[in-house]
Amino acid sequence: MDNSIITNFVDNINSLSSNNVSEVLEQIYTNEVEFIDPVKGINGLDELTSYFLSLYKSVNHCHFTINNYIPHGDKHSIEWEMKLKHQRLAKNKEITLYGASFIRFQDKKVCYHRDYYDLGALIYERIPILGSAVRTVRNAF
Repeated sequence: MDNSIITNFVDNINSLSSNNVSEVLEQIYTNEVEFIDPVKGINGLDELTSYFLSLYKSVNHCHFTINNYIPHGDKHSIEWEMKLKHQRLAKNKEITLYGASFIRFQDKKVCYHRDYYDLGALIYERIPILGSAVRTVRNAF
């Protein structure tokens, strides 16, 4: 499988907005897609579309940069950096989050997508009292 499939995938993900979630996801995911992230496990394109619609309704900007990836046939391991501006996180200031994904393709569409990232860095550290506790624990080690 050539590297253009990853470029196409990332370009489509970076084009996502609250106005085009259904159309973009239909282009890159199979109907039977399995999607897993630190928040939720999802089966099927309809459920994934609902999930992304709820996520993107408060997103003002989201952009992924691929820092590294390892292709192996229809499977790809990807390291990424996400720049996010979200209305309810960090007072809409840009957040940078690092993560990794394991993606498997079937007929040039994603049939399996698993994201790994630090949920604490994205959400928990941004909640006033809880954030202090998480940072204290993180700094203790």
